[in-house]
Amino acid sequence: DCRHDLQRRQSGKMQHLARPPLISVKGIPMIKYFAEIYDEVEGFQAHPDDLLISTYPKSGTTWVSEIVDMIYKEGSLEKCSIAPIYMRVPFLEFAVPDVPTG
Repeated sequence: DCRHDLQRRQSGKMQHLARPPLISVKGIPMIKYFAEIYDEVEGFQAHPDDLLISTYPKSGTTWVSEIVDMIYKEGSLEKCSIAPIYMRVPFLEFAVPDVPTG
């Protein structure tokens, strides 16, 4: 519960989570992991049948991705629950080993 989390933070038992370093790409600060693959993202060529979801950070990207995937799979909960959303709707600018990218 929230009270327990607050007590852990105040007692100093919660580990500090460091933010990834920022790297300037064409004058824009980007998280290191995004900056490392920026050339690949910039060279991306969409296919005529691709659907791109473009959102601001923390604006409901996962929620929109779930809705789009549900529409694409004609409302089948069974088809939509075969894998986590990041496996079904990859992020173009985010590369993690063993996770598909756009």
